[in-house]
Amino acid sequence: MKKNEIIIILVLLASCLIGIAVFYLVRATDAPLSVRVTRQGTVEAIFPLSEDHTETFVDALGSNTLEISDGTAKIVEADCPDHICVRTYPISSPGETIVCLPHKLVVEVISSGESR
Repeated sequence: MKKNEIIIILVLLASCLIGIAVFYLVRATDAPLSVRVTRQGTVEAIFPLSEDHTETFVDALGSNTLEISDGTAKIVEADCPDHICVRTYPISSPGETIVCLPHKLVVEVISSGESR
């Protein structure tokens, strides 16, 4: 590679890293975080992410067990056929979600000021 090509690659790489840093700094918040659980667009529950809690959500579509511990939330048990929601990594940052499509359940981390 030529010297100019290396410089262009380094500038592009630096601008990408700066963009990622700005994205995370803008989204950073000191507000307490909560976990909002919705099913078919209806809010089922909101739990603080700072308190350990386990809750099972059951309806005609099936059941999901949500576990909040150590500042993260995860689905630990579900009776859906594919278990994608169970295999999803724990969530802890605003905007992160876990979705169980067969049960139409959405678990998301929100800032405590957010509701809906």
